[in-house]
Amino acid sequence: MLYVNGNLMEIQITRPNQFQDKIRNYNLIIDGEKVTEIKPNSTQKISIPDNAEYIQAKIDWCSSPIFYINSLTSDKLIVKNSFGDSLIKILLFFGLYYITFGKEKYLVIENDI
Repeated sequence: MLYVNGNLMEIQITRPNQFQDKIRNYNLIIDGEKVTEIKPNSTQKISIPDNAEYIQAKIDWCSSPIFYINSLTSDKLIVKNSFGDSLIKILLFFGLYYITFGKEKYLVIENDI
């Protein structure tokens, strides 16, 4: 369940250890404003306004699809590279797709149940 304290909601963001983007941080965007950076292989808690509409992760010109806060089923989110550590996907040029036509699907935000 989500923790609501006054006008803030606390959520936990986890970024797993993945080969891609291992030395780069992701920016966490809430309603169009950068609120924090997510370091590789880290977990952090953030407070967001309970009236916030969406969360998005970005790195350079690539991003995740918008994740609407009203679709949260728990207070835990996972932010990761969409093709992860799959060597097969990297070798099959999925990486090239995700930094060009699929740039808005390069990262994913998943609700950890």
